[in-house]
Amino acid sequence: MNNKKKATSVKAKNAVQYNWKRRPSEIRGYHRTLYMNADNGDYLRVDYNLIDKRVRLYLEAANEGGNPYYSVISNGKVTIERSVSTGRSSGFSHKFHERAEIFSTIPNQEVVRLINRNYNIVSRQAQQQIREQKQKRIDETRNRYFSESEAVSYDRDTRTTRRGDSINIRVIDAIDFIIGILSSLIMYILFQYSFIVMGIVSAFYGIIIGFIDMFLRNRPPLLGKVIFFILAGACAYVYGYYIF
Repeated sequence: MNNKKKATSVKAKNAVQYNWKRRPSEIRGYHRTLYMNADNGDYLRVDYNLIDKRVRLYLEAANEGGNPYYSVISNGKVTIERSVSTGRSSGFSHKFHERAEIFSTIPNQEVVRLINRNYNIVSRQAQQQIREQKQKRIDETRNRYFSESEAVSYDRDTRTTRRGDSINIRVIDAIDFIIGILSSLIMYILFQYSFIVMGIVSAFYGIIIGFIDMFLRNRPPLLGKVIFFILAGACAYVYGYYIF
């Protein structure tokens, strides 16, 4: 019962917060106006012309003493962005970005479409779709690269693998270590025993081999391998630059 009352009160609050009103627009070139006062004191207004595909967003920011800003969107592109009080015509996009959630509740979906996702203003349905797509990408990435390894426990040549905490060092990882160390040493010798060059090559190799594991071998990278070459490279670079 209490949950129902809470849900009702939240719904009522949102209804007040997003209570858009309509009237004919008195601004030349626009037909209708939607306007509202947000709970934080902001005054928001949207004038639109559906025929010419033009929308004018207007804002009086309460946290700035009611400073007015407006933006004109024509054919899906922002053509004017201005502070009414100062006359400046740039650098105010964040004012509308910060209030995108409220602007997105405009009850006329055709107007929302004309805004064309500028300032991240989209319909609630589109917002939900975007959130679902982002979550889907996150889940896919997590499943692909960071899924928990199967529990493995064995004893072979006094080596043990902890359950779920580490990945078997495969033959290919050993080869990667050999190639990385040899490449760094070869470049060290070729560049007249330069620790700086050896450090750059080692660190770069560590980054590249991590990407190769993820995108070419389709398996989680062995972090120990990546960190080893990056740290070794950083140490060699610092030694060669400051000490050697």
